[in-house]
Amino acid sequence: MISKADVIVIGSGALGAATAYYLSRRKDLSVVLIDKHDIGSQTSPRAAGMVSCVRKSDLMVGLIKDACRKIETFTEETGQPLDWVHSGSLRIARRPQDAEVINADFERGRRMGLDVELISPEQANRLNPFLKPTGVVTVMRIGDDRYFDPAQVAIGFARAAAAQGATLLPKTDVLTVNITAGKVTGVATANGIIEGPIVVDAAGAWTRQVAEASGIRVPLVPTRQQLIVTELLDGVRADLPMVRIMDAAVYMRPCQGGLLWGVYEETPRFFDMQSLGASFDIKDMPLDIDVLRSAAADVEDQLPILQTAKAREFRGGIPTMTADGHHILGPAPGITGFHFASGCNVAGLSISPTVGEALAAWVVDGKPPVDLSPMSAERFKEQSWSESQLEREAAWQYRHFYGAA
Repeated sequence: MISKADVIVIGSGALGAATAYYLSRRKDLSVVLIDKHDIGSQTSPRAAGMVSCVRKSDLMVGLIKDACRKIETFTEETGQPLDWVHSGSLRIARRPQDAEVINADFERGRRMGLDVELISPEQANRLNPFLKPTGVVTVMRIGDDRYFDPAQVAIGFARAAAAQGATLLPKTDVLTVNITAGKVTGVATANGIIEGPIVVDAAGAWTRQVAEASGIRVPLVPTRQQLIVTELLDGVRADLPMVRIMDAAVYMRPCQGGLLWGVYEETPRFFDMQSLGASFDIKDMPLDIDVLRSAAADVEDQLPILQTAKAREFRGGIPTMTADGHHILGPAPGITGFHFASGCNVAGLSISPTVGEALAAWVVDGKPPVDLSPMSAERFKEQSWSESQLEREAAWQYRHFYGAA
């Protein structure tokens, strides 16, 4: 157990591990990465691992484009394995209003230099025969999209950080962040105190617990996300384009000879992590297969395979949602040395390489390399959300991740 560090990162999911890695590349900077569980073991490895390049803002498109470059060079840069496939994707509209969203996304994507194309339902079927053209109004092909093995990202960044001198402390519970006269002085853990002037709260589903234990309010909601990996299926190839059906909020991609698929459900389940107890592990999260069955029935005309394919794995994670659909990053208002890396809005894993690098620069240099003000924790300084308001807005953001309303 170490007693001092220049930067203490709490939480070893993708955002925390990436931040620790990029901090560890700074010379003469001691970094410790702490997790109450095993390193990289909670929500990150249970994600879908899908990269969606067409996003709702120019900022997000720019960040995800940079993340794609980092995914491609991940192994070269970190020395750690990352299996990824440049498959492209198909975004599906079944309603006229969703076709309008696709048209707007197409124009933004083209303006931002993405490989986007409007194609017919029949063309989409030829690209991915598991997608049937019945009931499809509009399709956008996004050539830049890709997917990767989600289990390799957080652990890869953490191991790379350790190789550069960072200290990893798994199974170490942080009790409080110590703050004196508005300044961070370190953390109290179940194993002792670690002194240090900078803390990054990247605790994922436990972000609020870490912050609120020190009197800091952060408006995000831990939210259940579930998915299925099917058994092996004839005709599945790794390079089949991913499919996203907008109004149903259903997604699908190849996965080890089968299909991985899930849904952003209409009424997501939220969690109070404090009530789940100190020993709770994400793998013990209660799942509900009926949610997936209902989603499969909703898209039966377009993806009939989801009705018949048997499940090889049924898993879930607890990402964090915010009221406006943006991450919560950077300094906590009024507290010197306390930074957030959370509010992933079911997009933390894919963008973690870029966000981690930007946050490391923000911590060390006092500002990020690009304008991240829409994601800054400062934006909530003058806002007071009731829990019911926060959950209502977060649920809307969750269901409408693809922009359908």
